[in-house]
Amino acid sequence: MKRISILTALIFTTDLLFGQSYTLKSPNGILVANIDLKDRLTYSLSCNGNAIVEASGIAMRTSAFAESDFLGKHTATFNSKNQAVKLLWGTTKEIDENFNQLKLNYSNGLSVEFRCYNEGFAWRVVSAFDREVIVYNETSEFNIPNSATVYFPEVKGFLTPFEVNYLPKSMQTIADGTLGLTPFMYKTPSGELVVISESNLFEYPGMFIRKDAGNSVKAVFPLYPKKEKQELPGRLHLVKWPQISRMVVKKTENYIAKSNGNRSYPWRVVMVAQNDAEILQNSLVYLLADEPKMDYGWVKPGKVVWDWYHNWNLQGVEFKPGINTQTYKYMVDFAANNGIEYINIDDGWAKLWDFKKVNPNLNLKEVIDYANSKGVKVFIWAMWNTIDKDFTANLDMFSKLGVAGIKVDFFDRADQRIVDFVNKLADECAKRNLLLNLHGMYKPTGINRTFPNIVNIEGVLGLEYNKFSDKCTPVHNLTIPFVRNVVGPMDYTPGSMRHVTPEQFVKSWENPHSMTTRAQQMAMYIVYHGGVQMLADSPTLYQKDSIAQNFLSGVPVTWDKTIALEGKVGESIAVARKHGDKWYIGCMTANQEHDFNFNFNLNLNLLDDREYKMTIIAEGNSDDELVLSSKRIGKNDRQNFKVKPRSGLVIILE
Repeated sequence: MKRISILTALIFTTDLLFGQSYTLKSPNGILVANIDLKDRLTYSLSCNGNAIVEASGIAMRTSAFAESDFLGKHTATFNSKNQAVKLLWGTTKEIDENFNQLKLNYSNGLSVEFRCYNEGFAWRVVSAFDREVIVYNETSEFNIPNSATVYFPEVKGFLTPFEVNYLPKSMQTIADGTLGLTPFMYKTPSGELVVISESNLFEYPGMFIRKDAGNSVKAVFPLYPKKEKQELPGRLHLVKWPQISRMVVKKTENYIAKSNGNRSYPWRVVMVAQNDAEILQNSLVYLLADEPKMDYGWVKPGKVVWDWYHNWNLQGVEFKPGINTQTYKYMVDFAANNGIEYINIDDGWAKLWDFKKVNPNLNLKEVIDYANSKGVKVFIWAMWNTIDKDFTANLDMFSKLGVAGIKVDFFDRADQRIVDFVNKLADECAKRNLLLNLHGMYKPTGINRTFPNIVNIEGVLGLEYNKFSDKCTPVHNLTIPFVRNVVGPMDYTPGSMRHVTPEQFVKSWENPHSMTTRAQQMAMYIVYHGGVQMLADSPTLYQKDSIAQNFLSGVPVTWDKTIALEGKVGESIAVARKHGDKWYIGCMTANQEHDFNFNFNLNLNLLDDREYKMTIIAEGNSDDELVLSSKRIGKNDRQNFKVKPRSGLVIILE
């Protein structure tokens, strides 16, 4: 995680009054931000002269400063930085961070920092007050160019699982006042793809958006909770146990945040790509987050055998499968025999509100000890508010049990109370060498950089929706890599081994099917990324398909290098990732057949003048069949692959 500074250059500082304008360019000159302080503080952004964001306001109203203070007397400081950032785990070993920065320093302890990267633009408010500061409101506007296509992630309120479809619309078809999540994506009339999100979220609520008049989108935030109540969720379809509930905010304060006033507020991030594929390699959310403050060398990414999606459905075994000792030992054996690092023990292992009341059919300590003896580690599921009831004692209990990580669920909020809890949880788990997989959770905000023990985050409409909904469509699968996965790790939980066409699809709790082929499910392990990846379906189904089983045994989850080969939102994608001496390429299609045409020398920079072994995993004669083939190729050979609708392709070069 060491940051290597290559260049830091102070350009100039000047003392200026009202009405000043500034221009800030990306290092390559393609992105241009104009910051204006005439009637109010605004910014606009263009790419190659094309409008990305039109003049939009920035302000904050607090107990220490007001919106008008952003127009006050100030000094302006410009500087630049170019450095390499090393990752502990992720889609690459190293990221180049190169930006130009403008900082407006006001006389009252307030400042605003603007950064322009080749990949986008960001700003944040910074204050220097040695006292508590209450934030009543923040103004962060995003005025979108006319005729843009927007993928508005609509939600009904601030109480949400953060699991939505991203459907293309025009701004004119979205009612004023409609609430949405971030990340938020749109395509400009000139073809740029834009993703808006945030980074470095501490002591502050998560950012939502609201459609305003015309083409305006404004940031909005949940108020600070004053009173909470435990209630049954509207998501009872997710569980079979009616006692499950979540903490609902019943009363709020009249402010959104409170904290010590000597701080930096979260970054507002506008990621920009000149084509759809380019956005897949955008790392701004990660780069803008704080570095870790302790050693995380113990963090081990890997794959996880999951129990919940297939409803503990093991076929042909000599015991009754379910939440019991025999089932989890079977899962451990499957993991150990296939080089899978983890198993997951999900909901039902104990009473939701008392971890000491373990399911009588499950000898939890025996399973954990058995797993450890086989070299397999255990994730265990828990409600966040159950952990919170006796925070320290519960974390100590999990640590003493010998689990490797906790899958914490049902946050369903992003107010400051929840954000503070998540950051505290990550820090305290790190002190105990515990990993975290966060579900029912807001999107990543660079938290996986600050706390690398957060190895995955849900915040996505994933494979589990096949149990109770028809929303997990092929188009959805081909949209989320360009928006949700761009901001950080994404626990979609791939690996379905049972498939039907969208026309044949029927939701099923006991026997869920996906709408895409087995070949696409395999490709997801390359296209989607996270520090842990679930094997969602039953081990007995994987055992019946040696091609799938062998691939899942060997495919990595963390990478040395990533190259986006091609992509079009909602239609097709091809991503190449390198691990060691091997390249893995994942290709996916939505509702149309697609021809993928690669020159591996040009695409992957294969400089060695030798032959490579190319292994291909593709769709067979049916959606549920895989075929394996291999051949020798030269570095300059051009390869063409025709992939059917709703399908996928895996290519391995070595």
